[in-house]
Amino acid sequence: MTHPDHAAEATHLEGTVKAMLRQIEAWEDRDRNAGADLETSLTLADTAEELAAVLSPHVHAPYFGRMQVNIGGRTQALYIGKHAFQDLKGPHHVVSWESDVGGLFYQTRTEWTTPTRLRGTVLHKRQLDVRDKTLLRVSDLYDARAGGETGAREQVLIERLGEASTTGMRDVVQTLQPEQNDAVRLDAGRNCVIQGAAGSGKTTIGFHRLAWMAHPERRQHQADAAHCMVLMPNEILADYSRKVLPGLGLDAVTVTTPERWALGFLGVEKMTLEDRTLHLLLTDRDTTRRKQAWLRAKALGSARIEEVLRRHLRDRLQGNARATHLEQRSEYLGRTVTYRIDPPALALLIAQTVQVDSRLGYRHELTRQLHAHFAAQSGADAGDAAAQATWQDLLGRVLRQVFLGLQPVTETRRLLADPQRLQAIGADLLTRHQLHALTLDPLAGVPRARTASIDVVELPAILTCYALLSGIGRREGRALHEYAHVVLDEGQDYSPLMYRMMARATRPGHISVLGDLNQGLHGYKGPNDWREVEQVLGGAQVATLTRTYRSTREITAVAAQIAQTYNRSGSPVVGVDRSGEAVRRSEGLGLQGLAGEVRSLLAAGHRNIALVTRNVLEADRLSPALRLHDVDAQPITTEQCRYRGGVVVLPVHYAKGLEFDACVAVNADNDHYDPAVEYERRLLYVTVSRGLHALSLHAPGALHDLLKPPPPLHPVLA
Repeated sequence: MTHPDHAAEATHLEGTVKAMLRQIEAWEDRDRNAGADLETSLTLADTAEELAAVLSPHVHAPYFGRMQVNIGGRTQALYIGKHAFQDLKGPHHVVSWESDVGGLFYQTRTEWTTPTRLRGTVLHKRQLDVRDKTLLRVSDLYDARAGGETGAREQVLIERLGEASTTGMRDVVQTLQPEQNDAVRLDAGRNCVIQGAAGSGKTTIGFHRLAWMAHPERRQHQADAAHCMVLMPNEILADYSRKVLPGLGLDAVTVTTPERWALGFLGVEKMTLEDRTLHLLLTDRDTTRRKQAWLRAKALGSARIEEVLRRHLRDRLQGNARATHLEQRSEYLGRTVTYRIDPPALALLIAQTVQVDSRLGYRHELTRQLHAHFAAQSGADAGDAAAQATWQDLLGRVLRQVFLGLQPVTETRRLLADPQRLQAIGADLLTRHQLHALTLDPLAGVPRARTASIDVVELPAILTCYALLSGIGRREGRALHEYAHVVLDEGQDYSPLMYRMMARATRPGHISVLGDLNQGLHGYKGPNDWREVEQVLGGAQVATLTRTYRSTREITAVAAQIAQTYNRSGSPVVGVDRSGEAVRRSEGLGLQGLAGEVRSLLAAGHRNIALVTRNVLEADRLSPALRLHDVDAQPITTEQCRYRGGVVVLPVHYAKGLEFDACVAVNADNDHYDPAVEYERRLLYVTVSRGLHALSLHAPGALHDLLKPPPPLHPVLA
């Protein structure tokens, strides 16, 4: 209220709100939207109502920023908001943040060239905190006359980060930092990898990049939201993430998990999905078995498995062709035509089919080849529907014979269970160690589901088999189309083979990968580094977010201490300079002490608190035990659970991607997190990096070696 321009800005805000309400009223007035006839009138009215529905949510906060710019010698003010608005009767226009000029609000550069080749210069930037149609605060971020940046951008950010957590992902449009904005606006039409530490906002940035890609200014690279997909690591996080999409205009985007999408695409949704490798890694203490399970999963996810499957399917198709000798007589244009196919001719067509790298699969390509073959026998055009009808029955019989017995699930498992076959077709593709790993069965002691099931580590190979046979992409009726854009969250946990399949399903250059190599809880599926991803995708631009915005300085220091022992990203963990509570360390306290710690955090005003355990079994036991000590903690131990806020107990692999006001690391000791094993340190890093404002480290005995408080400085050094 003390800013000298507050009154003027409040007046402009009032005018903008009134202009928006006038426009909404005009759109909703059906008498104004009348056409030449009833059908036209209904169409115009429906379109107007849709426009009104899109604009209405933005009336309470029409914009959040203002820039004063000079374009072609003329100075003007531009207001930046989530949704563009053109005031037809006044000066209250709003520029969308996704537009090229709107992006200048976040950037450090101050000059640009307009599409009409005019030179533009930013003179002033201002943050406007607007809530419920009221201007609360004005903060000047940049003033060319006063020397440039004022430092207020960091102050606004820290104040926003100090707010309590919610049960949904944060909307960061108003506080995008320059490095985050650069990641959002990486070149359209090129695959990208956004690497960032825990709390750097990479998932949210990925959503904002998708919104940016959906803007009309992306021209030929514009992505229709209804044709886009976001893959999240689990259903808990998918539900958590869906709440931010409508605010970005992405209501129509499909949000699911890679496993659920793959099962649905394969048509086996009723099969149970299990991850026996993760179960073994989190519960078995036998280092040899864990290593074997890790190596087998890595071998199964190798991108070279695609070529192994190609060779296997080629031989199987040719084998079926050897028993195919069919013919059919049909009437065409008043004459009898005999259509026939014999093994040599069919073998040649199959050889030509498998050489074509078609996204639509062998069945589609062989069908095309057979149409041409039969058309030549009748002298007709291959695309003539009338001619096709004369050989359609024979075509179906040939296809049934050629693809006989080739079911993706059983065929993939048949190959993987045959070491001699793998050796015969894969010796020059897979290493000796990979071939050996595929013959091992370290999961023999891990219980299987009682119903028909698919393991997550075999799923990419099964999906590949299906894609080679029948194609891959976005289903629209019976047709397969490319996805317009796909966002892959937690990209460090996708196998190279899965990356290969997503590249086949998506139009070239339209995959955005978000991940952190230091948080690879499913590294047995993931790539060794981002260079491997670049290679599989056929090229990608890599951006690194160097700061973490989630936690206080005190919490970030603990996480950084763990990450530096194995840092795979190449960048240190650097936090925002936001001070908070000291990290709480509790040693030698049992369940009663843990319950007391939760009550203490609640008394301190923290609403959303997570007790993070190493695995599901610990979480299942802890929740009812805490109730005996007057602490009601909701268990989140399956993907069917939903995070609704409050006090929750959940294993680390479900906590990943979520954030809470306070986090309690349960059993944070050497017995539960072996300090000699990198994977165990990754688990610990993810655990301690969940809290925004408070972190409590709890152990029944001594705390983990990496969680001990640093020794006090010598007085002279201090």
